[in-house]
Formats: sequence, structure tokens, C-alpha cells
Amino acid sequence: MIPAGQYDAVLIDEGHDFRPEWFKLVVQMVNPESNSLLVLYDDAQSIYGGARKRGMTFASVGIQARGRTTILKLNYRNTQEILAVARSFADELLRPTDAAEDEVPTVQPVGAGRRGNKPLLIELPTAEAEAERIAKILTDENRAGTPWSQMAVLYRHWDTVGHVTSALTRKGIPYECPQITKRFTPGADSVKVITMHSSKGLEFPLVCIPAIGMPHKHDEAEEDEARLVYVAMTRATRQLVLTHGATSRFAGKLRDAVARLSA
Repeated sequence: MIPAGQYDAVLIDEGHDFRPEWFKLVVQMVNPESNSLLVLYDDAQSIYGGARKRGMTFASVGIQARGRTTILKLNYRNTQEILAVARSFADELLRPTDAAEDEVPTVQPVGAGRRGNKPLLIELPTAEAEAERIAKILTDENRAGTPWSQMAVLYRHWDTVGHVTSALTRKGIPYECPQITKRFTPGADSVKVITMHSSKGLEFPLVCIPAIGMPHKHDEAEEDEARLVYVAMTRATRQLVLTHGATSRFAGKLRDAVARLSA
């Protein structure tokens, strides 16, 4: 039983990952006299719940949104180049929609103007070759002065992990992969090897994503996979490296997105 009105103010971060029934519970927890509930929501990063959650209105879960909403478009995390490629890749996903004030809008983010390198998109013949190339890139970055703790490898499926961690071990690169090392220490000087889902809410100057768009038996609907890739790409604050094989279903769209930067 949730005690009613027990908090004068409640803030919900990552509200796009809340289920409707969770919102209903939280609304009951807010003191009706203060009526102070702040929800931070980015529909483009909604990677849990799929179509079951879409179409939700705030009124349907008891949130009084009319006249109380503010839309924030400015993106401070990513360079212009990373954001441009991520936006171009997810253009269908991020197409702005007209929404009533009580509905969840889709907002296309705008870069804050910080510039950087163009994201790298590399096609390689095997998963082993992808892992070796990523290990080399990480080593070169470290020799240039980037601490290991500022690098991450984000993977979609477990099949990829063995290739990546083997390559890192051969190169003598320290890493933490919770599924293997059983630990995740944000401050430790090690490369973080984590799932795309686990990366949400985190950021790293250098992000490498192997086997991007490779078909897999556990893939979800294409829109949900695209949302996940968008979230993973936008974890990079300075440099983004994407590797893939010949059968990647996203390679063509990513190639076009990168090419537009030079147009």
C-alpha cells in the first residue's frame, strides 16, 4: 500500500522508461497541496515497453500537464558531428510530431555548437576483425593521452562480448564487463564493456559500438532497435566509432548519415 501524499515534491528522471502504472503510483505519493511533480521525458530514448507504452497521455496517468510543460531542445552532451549522424540515422524516429500539451511530443534535439571529429564507420569481414580494430583504436587513444576510464565499448548481444574482451586482453587493455568481471566501478581506469541498454544515462568521451545492426534472433522490432542504436550513439561526447559486417541492416543508413557531414 502506497501512503498518499507523503512527499511535498517528487522528481522523475528518465520518465520515458516509466510504465503508465508506475506514474499512477507516483502521482498518489505527491502531496495534493503542493502538487509538485517534475517529470523529465525524452521519447526518443524510450527503449523499454515498446508499442505498449506509446500513445500514453499524462492525463491518463493522473498528471496535470496542461499549462505546465517546457520543451528543452538544446543538446550539450554530443558534438555537432555525433549528433548530426545520430539524428540522420534516426530521422524517422525523431521526426517532430504535433502533440497536444497533454501528450508526449517527439522533439528533435539541437546541438549546442561544440565541434569534433566525424564519427568513424568501418566495415570489416569478421567479428574478430572488428574487435581487433576497436582494441587498436582504444590503444592509440590511450597513448595519445585519453585515460581508459573515458572509453567504452557498447554491445547489443552477448555473442559480441567474447571477441571484444579477448582482443582487449591480448592488447593488455584493462576493462570491466559486469557480465564477466562481476564489477562496474565508474572511477576505475578501465574501459567499460557494457550493453547498449546499460549505457543509457551514461556518457564517455570515446564510444565504440561493434557489430552494429547485425541480425540476431533476439532482435526486437526495427523501430525499437533503432531507438537503442540512437541511445548508444549519443553516449559519445567526443568520438564515436561504429564497426559492422556485410550483413548489417543499419549500415546503409549509417553510411548515408556519415556522408551527409561531408556534403
